[in-house]
Amino acid sequence: MKQSSESSELADLPLFAPKPVTPPPKSSGPSRWRKLATWLPLLGLVLFLAGVALLIPLGMDEPGVFLPPNRTLPTVVVDAGHGGRDGGAFRNGLREKDLALDTALRLERQLRARGFPVVLTRRDDTFVELFDRAQVANAIPRALFVSIHFNDNTTAAGDGVETFYATDKVAASEGWSIARMFKRRHEPPPADNGFAFAHCVQGAVVIGLDITDRGAKARDLAVVRYTRCAAVLVEGGFLNNPREAKKLALPDYRERLATAIAEGVAAYQREQSAGS
Repeated sequence: MKQSSESSELADLPLFAPKPVTPPPKSSGPSRWRKLATWLPLLGLVLFLAGVALLIPLGMDEPGVFLPPNRTLPTVVVDAGHGGRDGGAFRNGLREKDLALDTALRLERQLRARGFPVVLTRRDDTFVELFDRAQVANAIPRALFVSIHFNDNTTAAGDGVETFYATDKVAASEGWSIARMFKRRHEPPPADNGFAFAHCVQGAVVIGLDITDRGAKARDLAVVRYTRCAAVLVEGGFLNNPREAKKLALPDYRERLATAIAEGVAAYQREQSAGS
């Protein structure tokens, strides 16, 4: 191997440097300017963090920056539709279960920024039975339930959003069983089937997205029927409609959808508080 010129030069140096004739003057330590230069970066960091703290108020709609939940508000159970082995609709390169989870996580952040306690039925790509989703809300004394889905049909003609509520509620909290058939007393069905809640959410989403209003509709869907609290299922757009799929693929558009749903939840809660 050819030895580099740098290596040869180093090899020619003596093993020990010769002892100086006169010792160097004793150092009196770093100068004041050097001390100041050492501390300047740390001082700058402190000033920067102080500025950020002033610019971001508590409760601002930023990830992880929230006021403590307002316990006078109901807990909102956010349900990301499908998941795991149930992918939902798959059109135009978009999978419903992925969009539903992304929007649910965005909705959680939006609701927490407004002070609502929030619980999710799933936080990852997990399959959850429909009845188990409802039971999450039924285990909470004061709750609202919002399920996120996206539409699909056999043609590309469908467009817009729609919100479903229960035609009627199933009172049984444990689900159907033979044993319950022989019970003499049954718990009364809930009074609120989600009619007003669905109209608040649907109106907010239509305004927030400036999209076709397909209306708030009654339908016996399991997750809204088996929940004792007011519950809605939001269909946020048609995946098989290329124009709508293109918008739903954008994170900013899904953020607008989540913001609009949160506004609908807040509007419903204001109505309920005013009427009580």
